[in-house]
Amino acid sequence: MSFQLSGKAPETYEQTMVPLWFGRWAKTLLDLVALKPGDRVLDVACGTGVTTRLARQAVGHGGRVTGLDINAGMLRAARDLARDMDIEWLQSDVVDTALPSGTYDVVLSQHGYHYFPDQAAALTEFHRLLTPGGRIALSIWDGHSPYTRALCTALAAHISPDIAQKQRSQRETPAAAALEADLRTAGYRDVAVIRQELSIAVPLATEFVPLHLSSMPIAGAFLGLDPGQQAALIADVSDALSDHVEGNRIVYPDAVNVLTGIK
Repeated sequence: MSFQLSGKAPETYEQTMVPLWFGRWAKTLLDLVALKPGDRVLDVACGTGVTTRLARQAVGHGGRVTGLDINAGMLRAARDLARDMDIEWLQSDVVDTALPSGTYDVVLSQHGYHYFPDQAAALTEFHRLLTPGGRIALSIWDGHSPYTRALCTALAAHISPDIAQKQRSQRETPAAAALEADLRTAGYRDVAVIRQELSIAVPLATEFVPLHLSSMPIAGAFLGLDPGQQAALIADVSDALSDHVEGNRIVYPDAVNVLTGIK
């Protein structure tokens, strides 16, 4: 599984998805981790860098923050957004970073773990990069939300089951017990999985669905539909979420699991 964006999608992702979704989840993750001034932090699968920027603010002048991602477009956007901040950016695979052992006090990843092709190897690499007593915190979706279920159903009906599955796979994540086992097998101690919930509010489907899909790897499939087909897909999402409409917003519950452990 991979999450690769090209063209203007990284910028659309930052402008649309970060304020509505990922910025809020980044704050809940960092509230849980409670970074300290002087911490050295690695943000893995950093995307356009919202978690990285918040971590930089938390660790102060004495700290160090590195944002790592394999996607050049995401890192380009991240650098532009943080041009006045002292952040290191590294384009790399997660299993062979070539960074020195014991470099970081904290390893973070927001919604990255389930995309890693070799999760066991990635956890071993993060363990190597942590100092003794260093902490890891990886946030991933806890299944589907009402919105993502409605969207994937509409994608299957109006584009194809394969496109729907590509989008759906972003939310097909391991169960909590499996996540705990993964960390223990990689050598972490004091392992826990902490569930976090938020009430998410997004614009109505006619506005939000095109913005969302334009920031996704399947953007081309949606944008390739004629206007009537796009409208029919959006109408299906709107109908499915009618019970979640509050004024001019769709409001629905969502949740993540955060894997935590200590080296």
